[in-house]
Amino acid sequence: MGYYIGYIVSGVVILISIIIALVAQTKVNSAYEENKEKLSSLTMTGAELAEKLSSDYNLNLMVRQCSGRLTDHYDPTDRSINISQENFNSTSIAAQAIVAHEFGHALQHAENYAPFKTRQMVVKVSNVVSKMLMPLLIVGILLQVFLVSIAGSLVIYISVALYAVAVVANLVTLPVEVNASSRAKDMLIKLGCTSDSEVQATDKVLNAAALTYVASLLVSMAYFLRFLFLLLMWTRRD
Repeated sequence: MGYYIGYIVSGVVILISIIIALVAQTKVNSAYEENKEKLSSLTMTGAELAEKLSSDYNLNLMVRQCSGRLTDHYDPTDRSINISQENFNSTSIAAQAIVAHEFGHALQHAENYAPFKTRQMVVKVSNVVSKMLMPLLIVGILLQVFLVSIAGSLVIYISVALYAVAVVANLVTLPVEVNASSRAKDMLIKLGCTSDSEVQATDKVLNAAALTYVASLLVSMAYFLRFLFLLLMWTRRD
């Protein structure tokens, strides 16, 4: 009975987490839209800011434009900062905040920042695990159906353990993103974005982005709990 209650509760938690995730995404879009037309006092495009920071911190980074909206990211495999089309040539506060955030990841990489290294390792494992999860789960359920209960239960519990890796990936991502945002704010202030309006606008963009990672963590944890209770019900049914 307890497992059924846990299953129902986990469903409610998932619903709440999804609502939080939707609110977080709305906040990101709202903060970006509000500040993408506000010109920064630095008068540098996103691409120029990335180049300047790369030079100032002696990092030999590639700066590229990528397709899509808010698809900006740092790629550690080739040490490149990839800037979305809208931000590449923009001198807005929003564009510079996002680019500085991605450069924060480049600094983390260059400094061998431990949480960044941990995240990279966990994400790689998580990507492999995600491909294994469904086949393992199907095998486990089939074994249960055909009454090979011990083997089936074992495979299902392994599936749950593998799914937990996704939760860990989101868990270690959060402090890495918060640190990158903190670095971004410090770098922009150092370059001259010191007016109250610019600092507040930068904070709004970066804080909204951080909220999306909190939401992702909550959603992954909620799904893990639901998955766990579902499998416990399955493997311990009469």
